[in-house]
Amino acid sequence: MTRSGICFDMDGTLVDTEPVWHASLMAMCAAEGVEWTQADCDRYVGKPMEWWTADMRSRGMPGSDADLRARAVGMVADAVGDDVPWLPGAHELLVALADAGIPTALVTNAARANADALVRAAPAGSLEVVVTSDDVTDPKPHPEAYLTAAALLGVDPERSIGVEDSGPGSAAVVAAGMTLWFVRSHSPDPGFAPTHSVASLAEVTVDDVLAAFAARD
Repeated sequence: MTRSGICFDMDGTLVDTEPVWHASLMAMCAAEGVEWTQADCDRYVGKPMEWWTADMRSRGMPGSDADLRARAVGMVADAVGDDVPWLPGAHELLVALADAGIPTALVTNAARANADALVRAAPAGSLEVVVTSDDVTDPKPHPEAYLTAAALLGVDPERSIGVEDSGPGSAAVVAAGMTLWFVRSHSPDPGFAPTHSVASLAEVTVDDVLAAFAARD
């Protein structure tokens, strides 16, 4: 296996749906008289859904982990619809990568239902592979999702790039053996030393990607 590819996280990397998630979680809890603050939302950015559903239940939120997850996923899907809030440079970079024939994948801890809107709006020829929390046993920070995406793309993880915006996601990229690129949309520090750090994907070009691939040859 010699091909290289680039795998993107979703929220905070390609699109900005974190505010929608936060508003939905706080509204869902408020409807049941359970306190859930912005600080609680921030604590679970990039982490498996089961972590925050367990926390909610410990505070008296009714329903199982699966029930809470389904409610939140539905609220976010309804709020976003097909109006995908692309982050600066994200759509344009996907177009350029598709035109260059570079394999790309979406790797997210979100549910398949939430990834579908992004995939529908993605440029033709991009995000050929989509791996969500519904597709793996161990979500990020475990490397399973990135390794699964690499296998489905037919690329070598050690010759590929993972693009993230959170500590747990960055941990997954590093554990998968990929080159870590970090987007500072929510946090200036991923907890790891990224090879490339940018404020947004508007700073990234196809030449940058090809140079990173060549550096791992």
